[in-house]
Amino acid sequence: MSRSAERIVSLLWLLLEAGANGRAKNDIFNYLYDHQNTTTAAKQRQFSRDKEALTAIGVPVQWQQKTTADGVYLIDRDRLYLPDLALTDDEIIALHQARALWMKTPIEDAIHAALTRMTAGQPASPPFVGAQLASGQSLLTDIVAATREQAPIRFRYRTVGRDEIVNRRLRPWAVFMAHQHWYVVGWDLDRNDERIFRLSRIESKAITLLPNDALDGQRESSLRPQQFSIEAIRARLHTEQVAAEAYVWVAENVSSSLRIRADVVQHSSGWELLHFTYRDPLKVAASIAALTTNARVDPQQSAELAELVGDITAMVRDAHTGASALSVPKLLKVTRTRRRTGDRDVISRRLGIVAVVNQHGGTMPREQVCQRFNIDDATLTEDLSAMQFWGMPETDFAGGQFEIDPHAEPVEISNAELLAQPWQLSAPEALGLISGLNAVPTIPGISAAQQSAAQSLGSKLREAIDLVDPNVGSEDHIVHPDLSLGEDDEVAEVLHKGAQLHRVIRISYYSESSGGISTRAIEPLQLLYTSGHGYVHAWCQETSGHRTFRLDRIGSASITELPFDPARRRVSQNTIAPQVTKEALTVIVHATHRYRDVMNAYHPTATAIADDGSIFAQLAFQTLTPLLDLLATHAGQIVVVQPQAIRETIWEMMNGTMTTLHGSAR
Repeated sequence: MSRSAERIVSLLWLLLEAGANGRAKNDIFNYLYDHQNTTTAAKQRQFSRDKEALTAIGVPVQWQQKTTADGVYLIDRDRLYLPDLALTDDEIIALHQARALWMKTPIEDAIHAALTRMTAGQPASPPFVGAQLASGQSLLTDIVAATREQAPIRFRYRTVGRDEIVNRRLRPWAVFMAHQHWYVVGWDLDRNDERIFRLSRIESKAITLLPNDALDGQRESSLRPQQFSIEAIRARLHTEQVAAEAYVWVAENVSSSLRIRADVVQHSSGWELLHFTYRDPLKVAASIAALTTNARVDPQQSAELAELVGDITAMVRDAHTGASALSVPKLLKVTRTRRRTGDRDVISRRLGIVAVVNQHGGTMPREQVCQRFNIDDATLTEDLSAMQFWGMPETDFAGGQFEIDPHAEPVEISNAELLAQPWQLSAPEALGLISGLNAVPTIPGISAAQQSAAQSLGSKLREAIDLVDPNVGSEDHIVHPDLSLGEDDEVAEVLHKGAQLHRVIRISYYSESSGGISTRAIEPLQLLYTSGHGYVHAWCQETSGHRTFRLDRIGSASITELPFDPARRRVSQNTIAPQVTKEALTVIVHATHRYRDVMNAYHPTATAIADDGSIFAQLAFQTLTPLLDLLATHAGQIVVVQPQAIRETIWEMMNGTMTTLHGSAR
């Protein structure tokens, strides 16, 4: 990577040094490519790839015809540098919230590099404390790129109603979020109609771009309609659930997530009658069924809920009668792949270091450089060491290389003044930021000032990037995020405000691992969306450590007057996963084709996909209750296959519950 990076930067420096005169192709090849022991065609391909790499990070390389020569390559300095956006404090916060939309996607590094460049001349920004979205969708940015052009694509898709995986051809119109999931909507070229696809059900490893002739016969009909409304699309996926009241008897010595937002309205012989409101009958009924004989719905006051709990309990019991008829195939260990930083991202970061340090007079404390680029000191040293060989080609411009001491404090970079200030945003960076800014108003607890800042910054960005790519700055949005959390918005709002004000939050919390409810004082650092749930990364003062709390298990949340310093608490970058000890229950479950996506939230250690598209997964649970909750939520669709002893335990517990329910009904 270092050789290609050195050559790409040498190309950049050759063109910057040439200014408006540019450089002829023969000169460029003489300096950079002719000495390579490859064919002429290979050298041409390498030159093309190097130009594309510069264009990809936002450097406008162009060819210009000259009257006295064949033409030259040059960098348009009017389009190279990012204009001064005069960012306000609220706009800087909005920028970091915009970056959050793309967390853990391939575009995140590019967005972070763009933010660092955009704030190069301003004080270092504080750690990000707004809402973040972990989409886990590796195909998201590719689909967004195709959607910008309404270019036809092909992918393999796992449908809900049928078992087979089929090829689908689509002309995408927009990408949007609903219920914390990403979807793409567009014109299905095989069905000659509008269709919606959930990204998590796309089986392809990559999206295939189709030639334009794929649109033959549907070129006009497949265009995005003039009156296209993403809200109308969302409305089709949304089912409004009316709030209902629940009255549930729970044993006094049993903790449950049902308690965290409930009132105890009656006591009777070791039981407590809980009263609460709910909007998701299936979720509540599953939680009640998971408590087996330790909970029962009052049939006089909540008849429909009592009937639903009985139905779910019977389905789970019947699905675990006797030995499973399913034969478990060989399970393959699940490897948690880490996204590697690409060459272009590394080049962009290292050039960004040059631009930012130049903005500070050629010198800058190491700690500040690390903070701005979100890297550790070892990575900074590695970057600076590689950059010692950057600059003009040494074979022809002796002494034209950067002057850097990789270990010096502070960082000093000289002989690199050609990149005098931060360069323009690339198209992916700009599109990502503008799309992210669209998400800011949907964050629970966002202030009116920050909503206004997101809107004003969006206008500034569209104007700033118009010279690079007018289509990117279009008001015609193609990415429609939504970071609302429904019933959990009220809790999220308190946490978000506490994070912004740097105030300690006091919460009541149900811990699934311990099965208890406790009161915690937390320093909220980051809201995170993943696997259909909202979480908060925080510093827990009770345990003196970083902890992650699921929002729907927080009963109450209130802001205190106690301040905290977020700079002291570096946000964890670890993937959210349950804590599992050696005493955990390990089971193999089977999920039908339709419910395969559910498994991701439980972090299976090994899996196998059956011929019918269903999945076998090895899962670990600290207690039996969360396993029962999973089985009850998807009654009959997800079942335990092994071990047999756990199947028998589940059958006995559910059968005992059914006996109790029938007895109470009489």
